[in-house]
Amino acid sequence: MNILELLNPGDKTALIQGNNRATYSELLNNGLRFGGRLRSEGVKAGNYVLVFIPLSIELYIAMIGAWSIGASAIFIDYSRGSKFVSDSIERLKPDIIVCDSITGFIRNMYSKMRRIKTINIRRYGEPVVIEEVEAEHPAILTFTSGTTGIPKIAVRTHGFLINQYNVLCNHIDFNENHIDLGTLPVFTLANLAANMTTLLPDKSYNSKINAAALAKKINREKVTRAICSPALMANLLKYSDLPSLKSAYLGGGPVYPSILEKMRTDVDLHIIYGSTEAEPISGIRWADVSEEDQRKIARGEGLLVGEIVPQVECKIGEDKEILVSGETVLKGYLSGIGDSENKIRDGDKIWHRTGDAGYIDEHGRLWLLGRVSQAINDEDGTLYPFCVECILDANYGIRGAILESGKGRIVVIEKGAANIEDLLCELKTQYITRVVEVKKIPMDRRHGAKVDYDRLRLMI
Repeated sequence: MNILELLNPGDKTALIQGNNRATYSELLNNGLRFGGRLRSEGVKAGNYVLVFIPLSIELYIAMIGAWSIGASAIFIDYSRGSKFVSDSIERLKPDIIVCDSITGFIRNMYSKMRRIKTINIRRYGEPVVIEEVEAEHPAILTFTSGTTGIPKIAVRTHGFLINQYNVLCNHIDFNENHIDLGTLPVFTLANLAANMTTLLPDKSYNSKINAAALAKKINREKVTRAICSPALMANLLKYSDLPSLKSAYLGGGPVYPSILEKMRTDVDLHIIYGSTEAEPISGIRWADVSEEDQRKIARGEGLLVGEIVPQVECKIGEDKEILVSGETVLKGYLSGIGDSENKIRDGDKIWHRTGDAGYIDEHGRLWLLGRVSQAINDEDGTLYPFCVECILDANYGIRGAILESGKGRIVVIEKGAANIEDLLCELKTQYITRVVEVKKIPMDRRHGAKVDYDRLRLMI
């Protein structure tokens, strides 16, 4: 097998970026030609190809090239800083790096990258014939940080990605007539398997998307479906109500009611919950969230993320941590590094620790309470971050966070967002003793959708 067998070559447009377009035939042919270039550079099946290119048409050409000869594509989250990048390269030692003209210069900032052969994505070779691989052959390797400080490596095999696509098809509308906004690379892979057209944001080398420009392109290309973070959707809605949009799937961070209520009522809205190691875990249509559900969210009883998908088993472990197991859940990390902190073996079954606290309600639906590591445990009991974040969002429409200090529980808001005395009154049942204002609450660099509690603590 090979995941590339899912691609259907033809004249239909596969990817759009700026003024550039690639049909399915062009995408596949260029990928196979780049595979020929990799092979001429000595890359072979089982080798690691570090794709050092922003989200773009070229990124998918590089992936296709690597897969066509049985090599594996490696991705590193550069927003985590130079140490994480250097540690990741040292951890896996890629055989070759693929750059574009800009990242070829950026590569020189990393001493460990300078030691590895680098080639430009713009130069192709003779096309290759797609190489057959086993289902367990690695296709994508991505790095995540662990509590030990050593980068963990999540391995998605050809078989795993194909199986994940089949599961996603049961929960997401992959009608090939859709034109999709693609900001999450794995979902764009699913779009390509489904013969859909995907609009990619303009290339960005600082991980920030120009929402104003993207909103114009969404309207120009008449995008009908979007899968993106709630933060990006909120930014897009500042510039347009996206008139051609028919459906949207939001994930990658907490999806609060305030963002959903800003969207047109005729858009079919969905919330998706998952992670690198387990995608998807659960989901729900906004239309199925009842008024009572919304009142529970406003009271700080958690964030509803819906019914657990049939292919995943879910249970609640210690400290209310959500544990998952199933065919779309990665069983472990490369070389077992990270397994002891993130995996629990129960006989023949392996459970993945999500790091998220939550509970399953009487209807079998999953609710999130926030990260286990960010829970506050004191003489007043246990308080999870989403309990406060949901109250602030639902009742004030503002972003906020909860921290613990020697002086008690602190709520952090952005300056001038709300009246402090009103907030203290609203939050008295949560034993909040103080409200602190900051210029801007730091958010995660990847999606901009979750509060970066580590940076916030340093600020406070």
